[in-house]
Amino acid sequence: MFVVDSSRRVICAAKLDCIDEQAARRRAEQMYGEHDVELWEGDRLVAVFQGATSNGNPCDRFVLNRRPISPPS
Repeated sequence: MFVVDSSRRVICAAKLDCIDEQAARRRAEQMYGEHDVELWEGDRLVAVFQGATSNGNPCDRFVLNRRPISPPS
């Protein structure tokens, strides 16, 4: 899981040890607030939970199963 700023730069990272993807989604969702939270499984982006400072549409709060070329650095 990565907390990212509005430029998609990683602010902090945490490894979530969860029983399944749904549990990981619930944990990551609890973490977002001011900034976006990206939930990753290896190189697969599972979900983005948009924070209060996100530039995105508030109706697009959850972006699911997007497959970027590489994880953020």
